[in-house]
Amino acid sequence: MVPGELSALPGGEKVFVDSNILTYHLLNDPAYGKRCKEFIGRAENDDFEGFISPIIVSETLFNFIKANIVKDYGIKPKEVVSFLKANPKIISKINIRKASDLFKIFSVLPISELEVEKCYKIIKDHALLTNDAFHVATMKG
Repeated sequence: MVPGELSALPGGEKVFVDSNILTYHLLNDPAYGKRCKEFIGRAENDDFEGFISPIIVSETLFNFIKANIVKDYGIKPKEVVSFLKANPKIISKINIRKASDLFKIFSVLPISELEVEKCYKIIKDHALLTNDAFHVATMKG
């Protein structure tokens, strides 16, 4: 498999799917959206078994909400959190169904106390940030 080529993934694999792939698909990213859509289509067709975690759901939803705020309200990306804290009711106006439907394609792996404990060790041993360490801990589950 060529690194970075989603289309080269052999069928029948178990795959942990990163939030970037889901986000690029949801937002029809001009550079990666088409390839991510094809990859997700393969998961829908059971060509491989896709997995996500609650952290992937959170990251993807945040990216989706942030992109909608930038588009609909003309807010700069770095100002979205401040804007939403000052205007929290706006969040409920964003239609997240497209994202929630996307998550249904994948199996959601749980994060238990075991993964939390593994996360501490992964951070220390591999110098990863928390979300990335949780991804590794969840995959090793």
